[in-house]
Amino acid sequence: MSNLHIGILCAMPEEIGSTTKKLKNLSEKSFGDLTIYSGELFFDRNDKFPLLISVAWSGWGKVSSARAATRLITSTYQNQFINLLLFTGVAGSAISEINQWDIVIPTELVQHDMDARPLFKKYVIPALKKSKINLMQDWVYWATKVLSESISRNEIKPFLNVYNGLIATGDKFIADKNIIENLSIDLTGLCAVEMEGAAVAQVAYQERIPCLIVRVISDGADNSADQIFTDFLKSYQRFSWDLIHALLKRYRDAPWDKKI
Repeated sequence: MSNLHIGILCAMPEEIGSTTKKLKNLSEKSFGDLTIYSGELFFDRNDKFPLLISVAWSGWGKVSSARAATRLITSTYQNQFINLLLFTGVAGSAISEINQWDIVIPTELVQHDMDARPLFKKYVIPALKKSKINLMQDWVYWATKVLSESISRNEIKPFLNVYNGLIATGDKFIADKNIIENLSIDLTGLCAVEMEGAAVAQVAYQERIPCLIVRVISDGADNSADQIFTDFLKSYQRFSWDLIHALLKRYRDAPWDKKI
């Protein structure tokens, strides 16, 4: 297998963790206040084709994450564009069954603050003419299987369970159960809320790049979410690389032959 190039994007450096320290031949490209770090990841000394990795953190929100995703997609390392865009980080749970340290890998995402009525129905993205962005089933299945097996073998602690479903994205940090309840009425199967995923997924969809969103639950999106989120982030920084590495080391099993 020749070199493959994976772009890893998060909103905050804590969600990247020690990823850049694991890369060899590290280089940097700056685009204003955005820096993309690129390097090679070796899994054994005899590996002739290291995995090429480009990493960045975007800042919070849909505009910042869409801008960073676009830069990652159009930037090269060793003259190669990325083959997969992975966005990972934390999110707030939208249902009581999904708790802190659980993982949500969405099958679809929606922008919960998109409302172009009366020209379009609520939540419909005018550029796409649909409300939900579906992620590639083969990639979702692969990532779910890899992380579920890693957890069952106690390889990535303290992560707990892996769920699939709908994630809602918007430019609002939600710390109010009433908002979650109202969203859940409109959005059947809502699992989690965050501020970047659907924007990244839209960029990837329109650019025809495979995309994965992997979210770890930090809080319950309720009245105590701000403090719980802050405390959780300090702990999560120590384990975020473990989650990323669990996926990367199984990259040879991934569905690279599947096209959008």
